[in-house]
Amino acid sequence: MLKKFSRLIVGGFLATCLLTAPASAAPLNFDPDNAIAQYTQKIQADPTNAVAYQNRGVAYRMKKEFDKALADFNRAIELNPNYSDAYNNRGLVYQSLGRPDDAFNDFNRAVEINPNDAVAYNNRGLLIGQRADYMQKSGRESESTALYARAIDDFSRAIELDPNFAKAYQNRGVVYSWMPKDELAIKDLTRAIELGINTAEIFSTRGCCFDALGNHNSALADFDKAIAINPKYGAVYNNRGRVYFHQKQYQQAIADFKKAIELGTSLEASFTNLGLCYYQLGDYDAAIDCYTRALSVNQNFQPAIQNMQVAYEAKARRR
Repeated sequence: MLKKFSRLIVGGFLATCLLTAPASAAPLNFDPDNAIAQYTQKIQADPTNAVAYQNRGVAYRMKKEFDKALADFNRAIELNPNYSDAYNNRGLVYQSLGRPDDAFNDFNRAVEINPNDAVAYNNRGLLIGQRADYMQKSGRESESTALYARAIDDFSRAIELDPNFAKAYQNRGVVYSWMPKDELAIKDLTRAIELGINTAEIFSTRGCCFDALGNHNSALADFDKAIAINPKYGAVYNNRGRVYFHQKQYQQAIADFKKAIELGTSLEASFTNLGLCYYQLGDYDAAIDCYTRALSVNQNFQPAIQNMQVAYEAKARRR
């Protein structure tokens, strides 16, 4: 029997929230270079100005100058050990530097200092959710279940504190999609879209949830919207191709999988999915070639290994 190919939900697009200048700071359009110049002048005038260090750190982070940002947030915290915004933004820098434990500690500290900080709850939930996803993919279900619950609690608290917090709805929706709790994910992702998030990633993820629930028309509409927003977002072509495959529209599926391959997206999965289309059309040689290409990318990719065996068996029966 032909093996079912993988459900491709693209993860990793969860959005962190960047804290901009607090209300007590001088109003700025927050162009990073202008901000750095202005806050440097403030620091020169008053080297004990923790707010100026914190806000210059935000500007450096926006420019991805993480070492300078980290130095400024460290100085802001040294000057004011209870500066929750500085902990939050330093946590974002640690996250960008691949230091999730340090990031978690800073988000946790921000929540301790200010239990009403919706952004800190969102960012802590993000880290916990990503950890839960890793645990689930590693086969550690019991650990992932508990972590997912903690992540959902943090996002829910962020939303309770700020009912219009679009990124918290988005992030909770993505975590629900990973669990997977597709109906809850759709509800949250829809609310995030209503609140102004308009990215290819969010429509692609919601489309995958619709697809999982068998609502193919809504899935296709979301995938079409994602492609309209970003025609070079390869994952959505793979996702839309899956729907066409289920609808037995194999030529449309082939076109989408080929586009995903052209864009270099999840090549082992894209080649395998393309092979499945050729298999259904009875072109076993083309299917085998696709599975071979998938295995050249990842020699241990089980769907390609299993489907190649099926294709060889079908080819042998035809002789």
